[in-house]
Amino acid sequence: MIYGFIGLGNMAGAILRGMHRSGEFASDTLCGFNRSPGKTQVLQAEIGLKPMESARAVAEAVEVLVLGVKPQMLPEVLPGIADLVTADKLVVTIAAGRPLSFYAEYFGADVPVVRVMPNINARVGEAATAICPNAAATEEQTELVRRMFRSVGEVFDIPEQQFAAFTAMAGSSGAFVHLYIDALASAGVKAGLPKKLAEALACQATIGAAKLTKQSDEHPIALLDQVCSPAGSTIEGVHVLKKLGFETAVQQAAQAVIDKDAVLAGK
Repeated sequence: MIYGFIGLGNMAGAILRGMHRSGEFASDTLCGFNRSPGKTQVLQAEIGLKPMESARAVAEAVEVLVLGVKPQMLPEVLPGIADLVTADKLVVTIAAGRPLSFYAEYFGADVPVVRVMPNINARVGEAATAICPNAAATEEQTELVRRMFRSVGEVFDIPEQQFAAFTAMAGSSGAFVHLYIDALASAGVKAGLPKKLAEALACQATIGAAKLTKQSDEHPIALLDQVCSPAGSTIEGVHVLKKLGFETAVQQAAQAVIDKDAVLAGK
């Protein structure tokens, strides 16, 4: 089985590295094309990726075609490969906002397509990835896609109508977490901590709280209550966050992502 990537940006690179690292996908089964050759050369050196001369060369050579270009570029890329994408190939798309019906317009309804939404945490093997196949994709093909993305984290089967919410929750929210970590570390620096120590503490606090929440049967608020002693210091900070609209800001940020996803989908 040959796996080919059109577009070798940060996300595609993270997926390819994860596939290679897993030991389930040999280097000689991985190929790709990127308009700027630099990223191709890096992946060739790191994981033995076979460089291809064009998007058409990728589409012609592979059994599994991964579309890793930005959603805005798809109308430019897909017409040039549509005649090569036949029902015996599996298409995997990681483009945000483009529904399965979008690909049927170019390839027809008989080409198996699996829509996938990973996130940049794939770089450290901790991505949350949503997948949804079209009607032409078999269970065997869908499981193959699950295997690909288990190499970079956890995989969730969800209906396509939930993809926008998933993008906000599992994809874009990573940027919100980075913003929180930076803000918390900045507060530590203001209080006199060295910057590297403040960042390390902010990261570990975030990792620890997330792991505790994930592994506990208790509601996040119940865990919060266990940290907040009566008349203690933590509850003072929690009240300030609530007063300044912390929860509302997070919820509105997530909704903004969902709204933008709808724009990309043409809704």
